[in-house]
Amino acid sequence: MKLKGGKPDKGRYNESSGSHDTQCRSSIVLFLSSIIIIPSSERRRTDGRQTSPPSPIHFTPLSGHMSTPARKRLMRDFKRLQQDPPAGISGAPYDNNIMLWNAVIFGPDDTPWDGGTFKLTLQFSEDYPNKPPTVRFISRMFHPNIYADGSICLDILQNQWSPIYDVAAILTSIQSLLCDPNPNSPANSEAARMFSENKREYNRKVREIVEQSWTAD
Repeated sequence: MKLKGGKPDKGRYNESSGSHDTQCRSSIVLFLSSIIIIPSSERRRTDGRQTSPPSPIHFTPLSGHMSTPARKRLMRDFKRLQQDPPAGISGAPYDNNIMLWNAVIFGPDDTPWDGGTFKLTLQFSEDYPNKPPTVRFISRMFHPNIYADGSICLDILQNQWSPIYDVAAILTSIQSLLCDPNPNSPANSEAARMFSENKREYNRKVREIVEQSWTAD
């Protein structure tokens, strides 16, 4: 099943809440079910070669303050990422703050995004996993469903969130979104227009973003 990008209602940015007023929709439930149950040994490229994940991000957990349900769940998410990492993603809490994560997504193989290394942050609240994290790209992006501030219009980060989704599912969904956008309801109108009308130029712009990701701080 194809993963489609978010479908914003009006795409407005709400300055008071610091978020976009959107209704992001996509067909993603079956896609996420597949990533949740497939072990890492089965996640291979279609050409039969194993895809190597990014280098792991290290985290030293705090000795205390891990008693809340959100923090316990995030530690389980982190252990799963260490023990059974999906291909092409990596993530870990920032320093000793379990509620703030750094993540890296590698561009999917055999796509214009191939070779890119894209950085994100995930900010969790004590309501997790009942509410999704706030996810933003730090790396510069050019994509129909990614806003200029790095916010991502994706339904599972908004109205279609479910507590069964963990950090691995979030990052894998975003990785798939890179090469399978929804240009009909864009967060970036220029990228959406170019994707629909001039795929060659769109791919060229994406390759520029990929090259910039190699040298970005």
